[in-house]
Amino acid sequence: MIDQVEVKKMHHRNGPDTEVAAAHKVATRVVGRRLLILCGMAQLNKTVTGSELAKNLGLSILSVRPRLTELQEINCILDTETRRKNEFGNTEIVWEITEKGWQYVY
Repeated sequence: MIDQVEVKKMHHRNGPDTEVAAAHKVATRVVGRRLLILCGMAQLNKTVTGSELAKNLGLSILSVRPRLTELQEINCILDTETRRKNEFGNTEIVWEITEKGWQYVY
C-alpha cells in the first residue's frame, strides 16, 4: 500500500534520513490526529471544510489541513469538488469520508 501514498508530501524536501524513514513508517497508518480528524468528520456526519472541522474539534487549522491531505493520499477522504467560503471569505475544499475511511471509524 505504501506505493499508493505520496510519501514525499509527508517530509521536508531535503529532510534527514530519519525524517524520511519516519514518513514511510506512518504513511498508511490511521492513528492519532488522523483518526481524530476522521472521527470528527463522522460525528458531524456531513461534508465538511478544514476550518469547520478545526472549529468543531477545537484544533488549529494548521494541524488539521496536513492531516486532511494525508487522509486524501491514503483514500480515506475525498474532495467533493464543492467549495465553501470560510469565516475569512476564502474558498475551501469540502471533504467527504470514503468507504475506506468509514472502516476506520467503526
